[in-house]
Formats: sequence, C-alpha cells, structure tokens
Amino acid sequence: MSNISKEIIDIFTKKLPKIFKNSEIRKNQVQMSLDVADFLFNRREKVMFVEAPVGTGKSLGLLIPAAIYSRENKVKTIYATATINLQNQIFEKDSLVLEKLNLINDSEKILAQGKSHYMCKTFFEKNEKQFSREESKQLKHFFEVCKFGLFSELYALFPNFDRRKERYLSLNLIQNHECMSSFNCKGHIHRKKYSSKKNKLIITNHDQLMQSYFNTQEQRSPIVSFDDGILIIDEAHFLKETFLGRLSKDFKFNEFPNPHSRIIKKDTQKYKLIWEKFFGLSENFSSNDVFESNARVNISNDDIELLEEMHGILYDNLIDIEISLTTEYFSHYISVQADRLEKLLVKIEEFLHSGNKKWLEFNKGLSFHSVTNSFNHEFNKMLDRFPNISKVIFMSGTLTTGEPAQDIKINWNMEKEYYVYKSYPSIFNLKRQAIVYIPQNIAHPNAGNEHLKNISSQIPNLYNLYSGGALVLCTSNSYVREISAFLKNCSSIEENIYSQNEGEVSDLSKNFTNNINSILVGSGSFFTGFSVEGKSLNKLFLSKLPYPVHTDPYIELISQGYSDKETFTNIIEPTMLKKLEQGLGRLIRSTKDFGFITIFDSRIKTGTIAYKYINSLGYSIVTEVNEITDFVENFYQTNEDGTSRETFDVRQLYIPEIQVTLEDPTFSKRVPKPIINKNTGLIIQTKAVSVEELQDWLRNFVKIHKGDTTNKASIIQYKRLKDPKTVYEKAINFCYQKGIDYHLVVENFPFQNSSQRNNFINISPSSVSPVKIEKLV
Repeated sequence: MSNISKEIIDIFTKKLPKIFKNSEIRKNQVQMSLDVADFLFNRREKVMFVEAPVGTGKSLGLLIPAAIYSRENKVKTIYATATINLQNQIFEKDSLVLEKLNLINDSEKILAQGKSHYMCKTFFEKNEKQFSREESKQLKHFFEVCKFGLFSELYALFPNFDRRKERYLSLNLIQNHECMSSFNCKGHIHRKKYSSKKNKLIITNHDQLMQSYFNTQEQRSPIVSFDDGILIIDEAHFLKETFLGRLSKDFKFNEFPNPHSRIIKKDTQKYKLIWEKFFGLSENFSSNDVFESNARVNISNDDIELLEEMHGILYDNLIDIEISLTTEYFSHYISVQADRLEKLLVKIEEFLHSGNKKWLEFNKGLSFHSVTNSFNHEFNKMLDRFPNISKVIFMSGTLTTGEPAQDIKINWNMEKEYYVYKSYPSIFNLKRQAIVYIPQNIAHPNAGNEHLKNISSQIPNLYNLYSGGALVLCTSNSYVREISAFLKNCSSIEENIYSQNEGEVSDLSKNFTNNINSILVGSGSFFTGFSVEGKSLNKLFLSKLPYPVHTDPYIELISQGYSDKETFTNIIEPTMLKKLEQGLGRLIRSTKDFGFITIFDSRIKTGTIAYKYINSLGYSIVTEVNEITDFVENFYQTNEDGTSRETFDVRQLYIPEIQVTLEDPTFSKRVPKPIINKNTGLIIQTKAVSVEELQDWLRNFVKIHKGDTTNKASIIQYKRLKDPKTVYEKAINFCYQKGIDYHLVVENFPFQNSSQRNNFINISPSSVSPVKIEKLV
C-alpha cells in the first residue's frame, strides 16, 4: 500500500528542507498539497479553485501532488501560466525540484511556448544578408549550442543582439514544410515533441492552451492535448481577458498602405486625409486621462464611416492594379503589395459587416478588433470542455473578493456542487511589514489637474522619509507621463526616474532593481507582473483606486444581462478590488520586506468597501504622515523579519486518507464515478457503462441536438446497438446528417478509458452504416 498523504508530508518536512538547505516548513503549502491530492484521488468533482497569496508556494504546492497522481495513474500534467516569465520559472526551477524528488525525469518534461518565441534555422539562412558579419557568426554559433531554439536563449547568450531583427528569424513566419533544416533546426524539433507520449509534465501558457481548444473545435489536432490527465491553470484571474484576445479578430493600422505608396493612385488626397485621421487616434489614446496604454475603446460611428470610405478607395485601387497586371509589366513589389492589400480588404469587410462587438485598441500601435457578442457563452463553453476528461485546477492569489460561491458563479458560471474551493492565508505579517497611508488633503480623483498636482507635490516628501526605491502605479497614460516629468524636474529628488513610456519593461525592471534608490512610474502590467524584493522597492504609491472604465468593451461583454447597478456590484467593483489587491501586493514580496503604501484617493473612508477590503487583507490604514515615521522607526528598532512564525506541527493539518495499492495492475485504468452535466443531462465523466446505458445516452444526445438545425436526419433503432463503437458511429452519423459539429460526440460520449477515446475519435461519418428509422419518443 502506498500512503499518498504520508509521502507528501515526508517530501515537505524532510526532503525539501534538504534540497533548499533550510528548515522552513510552510504549513499552508503542505496543507494545500494535501488538499490537492485529496481532490485528485478522492473527490468526484472535476474542478478545483485554489486561492492563495504571494509566499504560499503555490506552484510546488500543486505540482508535487499532481506529479504523484500522474505517476500512479499514468497520465500527464499540463501547467498553463499567463506569462512567459512564470512559464520559464516553472520549467527552470520548480520542475528541477520534481526531478530531485524523483517524481519525474528530465526527458519527461517539456517547455511548450508559442511559435513566435522560437527561431528557425532555414529562415535565418534565407535572410542572412540582413545581418552583419558578427551577427551571422553569433547566430551560427547559437544554432549549434542552443537547446530549444528560443529567442530567450539567444538573448541570454548575446544580451545586446538587435531585437528588431527577430522578423528575419521567427519560426512563426515560415511554414513547417518550408524548413529545409528541420532535421537540425532546434525550434522545429522541439515543437514536434509537444505531442510525445513520454511527456509527464507539459509547461505551456494560456494563449497556447486556448489555441489548442480552438483547434479541437475545428476538428484539428491541438498544439497541446489537454485531455486525460491534470490541467493546472495558474494566474487564472487573467484567463477570461486572455480568451478575449484569442477569440477576437483583429487587424493593425500599420497594415494599411502608406498614402505615398505606389499602389495608391486613385483618390490619393482623400485617402491621405482618412489615413491621417486614423493615425491621429494614436495620439488621442496616449494622451487620454482615463486609459492605459493597452486601452480598449468602442469604435465610433464616424470611425466606421471613415473605414468604409477607406475600404472603398483601397478596393478601387486594387481593381485597377489587377486589370493592369494582365496588360502591363509590374514589379514583384507591386504584385506582393496587391496580395497583401487583398487580404487586408477581406479583414476590413469581415469587421464592417459582422454584428460583432467592435473596438479600437492601442498597444504598440492602433488596431481594430471585433468579437462575437456571445463572448460569455463561448468562454463558458471552453470551461465546460476542459474537464470532460481531465481534472482541472484554477489557481490565483485573487480569485474572489467576497463570497466565493457567488464570485465563482458570476465569473466562472459554476455551481457550488461541481467544484472544490480552497483558500489559504498569507504567510506575511502585513500589519508589521506594511502600512497603508490615505492622505486627507487630496482632491477627488475626478478633479483632473488638481488631483494630479496634489499627487505630484506630495510624492517627493513621502519618498524622502527614508532611503530606498519607490514604485508609482497609475491608471492612465497621462498620469504616467505627467508624474514622471514632474519628478524628473523636482529639485528635491536626485535619484533616477524611470518611466514606463521610455523603454522595454524588462530593461526598466532590471535598472530599477539594480539601482536601490530610484523611482519607477508605470501602469498596466506593473500592477501584476512586477516583483522586486528588498530595499529597491520599499515605498509604493497608487494614484487612485483602479476602477475599470465602464465603457470598456470587455466590461460591456461580460456584464451582458445585468442592470447598471448589478454591473457595478458584480463586475466593476470586484474588478477594481482584485486589481487593487494585485497592486498592493507589489510591495511585500518576501518575509524580510517592509514599507508603506500611499493611495491618493479621497473615496477611501472608514466604512467604504475599499477601506474594509484593505483591512481584510491584513493591512493597517493610517491618515497622518507621522504614523508612517513611527511605523518605520518601530520596524528598525525591533529588527525582525515579517514572517508570521509558528512552529510547524503536523497535528494541525487536515490529512486526508489516500492509499493506493501499487500491486493492482488495473489501477491506472480506474476512472471516477460519472458526473452528469446539469444543463444537458449528458455524462461528462464516466465509468464502465452497460449496453442499456449507452443506448440511453444516445437517446438523450439525439433528443437534445435534434433541433440544432433544420436538416433532417434518420432516426435510430437503439435496441440493435450492442457495443460502444456502434453507438459512437451512430452518434457521428446523426451529427453528419444534421449538419452539426460532430465533435459534440467527442465531448460527451461516455468513454470507458483514454484508450477507447483515442481509438474512437478518428472515426468519421459513414454512408455504409445508414441511420435507420425508429420513432423517437
């Protein structure tokens, strides 16, 4: 007998302290690992939500029980993150710990990033003339020594390599069959391994996971198969917004021909005027007092009319070019540009004529976006798809802001009986490590310039209270720009001032971290994707409460069906609180950190929801500057770190009974008891089923989907179906005759095990076995 709980406790209390050469045992991390093991081995639910703050050790807390479950059940674990940085961290650090624990081998794990992160050797050879002699030498050396063919490997080897030349190297810009060096092109070789059955741990990202889901919807092979195992979705609070980016269709303004292009010969002056108006929208985005740099803004009717005019002009020019190409000699350049123009016109037509939600976005340039108005339905459809075969764990530090069951129902469309929810307290002593200061003599955030002047005038004095670095988090481009300019010209600030508008995030972060006394002003990703420990960041300033813009198309999409009051209560306010918590979390990143937070928002008063929420997180709130200085002096006098210390006692843990008989050869074939989809009545997780149960499943399936289209379909003689394969074939034929997606069968059929599923999913509709008629009750 293998006692899984005992194995987990031994790992955290005996093995990990030796690996990390310390004796610290985090109770919350051990409990999380036991809870996850209980969910995987014992619970009938297919979904788990794990909410735990910074410092809990979430990734290892999940990966260790997942690796044990994978070992016992001969299945894989997929770990999907929101950011490339975390994806690399899981692969380079946490997976190595699993190796040292003998839970996986080096050959059983793979880092699965998107195509745009890889380099192609053939593409380099085609474009070698674009590189200097020294660059070519570096690249040839790189292709010899690299492990995966990733751009990140190139920059680690040659940090000063010109990143603008990625367009001559990216694997994303060449088709697989065009790579003449595929036998030794590390990028192509590595990506082919994504589907290897040897993989026990696949470390991917949200975007690639979603693309894999869309592939399955289109009857194509997924990039990363997410069936038959464990799916861990880390940083889950990003998932829905990332889904918007993946589901939406877009085209960029820089795809439009320049007014001076040789292919624009008709209505050139009118085209130039429209082109310049769209070009000017970029300035409006960057100077707006409300929006961040990646803001979404509903497209106006005027802009729609301009786009229609531009489409007409471009179409007329394309017709002229195509006529001329048949009678005159044109350069290869004109021919290529005409092809690009034709593709652009198709995108514009789809954008203009669809009934989708439309908006403009500015993120490194203006772009046009649209997405189906049934966005919520499509997101929920994906969520329903993930746990069909796999067990799914959603993990984040900011999943809920109020009653968990209500928040999960609103944001994830799941009822309480279908999932397990676990939350864990912070390991930090926030009352000792940090204090939140709310200035009283500050203008209302809606006061515009007056509010901005109040912030700018107070930051220098607060910054100079003691040495160390500061992060200023803003909610708009204009605040980033204005506060940065003020601080650079402020005579009482001698330190370096870094602004988000002045460089790459990675470079800014590195410079800020290395320069202990400096100030960084930023917005957007700095609320969540920024982590600096120690003295380099011991002061945090928030310009205001980070309320989302109520006219943001994303907010409008996810709040469909709500009244204005319900939208504020269920969407706007919780979104603000989650982002506030993420922003506050930038200050304390370790048990030795300390500092103070200033929020320049007069709306935070005793009794308000923001005040209560900040208190609930463990922070003390003060309104006088002298209380900050008292806090700092007290911290230095006691000279202790901020760990919420308690002696680890295994008796304080909830230890589930999890025992596995290793000698039982059928264990890996066991599957949990079935769960019935509440909405459809179909089995979504199965055990071995009888012939009668299969017949009942097919009756139910036909009854549910017979009205999906007006196409007629023959009706089935259920009693003649005596085996699973015949039932599956009849379901496929039914979908084919109705003209509906027969992947519905793959999603809902009660497969007895993964082997049966793999054998059946390649079955196609057949006219050899027609569906016979029997009246359907």
